[in-house]
Amino acid sequence: MLRIAISCGEGFASGFLAKRLSQQLVKDGLKDKTSFVFIPWNQLYNRQDEVDIAMLMAHVEVHAKADKREYKIPLYVIPYKVASMTPAKVYFEDAEDIIALSGGKGGLICFPDETDTEHTSRAKSHRSKGK
Repeated sequence: MLRIAISCGEGFASGFLAKRLSQQLVKDGLKDKTSFVFIPWNQLYNRQDEVDIAMLMAHVEVHAKADKREYKIPLYVIPYKVASMTPAKVYFEDAEDIIALSGGKGGLICFPDETDTEHTSRAKSHRSKGK
C-alpha cells in the first residue's frame, strides 16, 4: 500500500484535500492500493516514517526549498492546477512516478519538464498528460 501525505502550512488546505482524496479511493478503485493522510508541514520531518511520499501544497514550496534537513522520503510540490478537483488516481499515479524518479532518495523531486509548479497546467497525471 502506497502511503501518501498531503502537507501544507497549517493543515487547512491539505486537511480538506486529504479528506476528499480518501473519500474518492473506492470510486477510483484504489482503496487497497493507497491511503492519504494530512500532515502539517511543521510536523512532516518528524513524521516522515509514517508515509512513503509527501505531496506538498504549492504555497509551502518556498519552505521546502529552504529546509536543509535530509528527508528519507520524496517531497513533491503539487502543481496549482493539479490541486484543484482532480481525482485521487492522479495523485496516486504521480506519487508512483515520483517515487520511481527519486531512485530511493529523499528530498524535493519534480518531473523534469515541470520545474515551475505555478505554470504547470495539466489536470491529469503526468504519465497520462500526453494521451
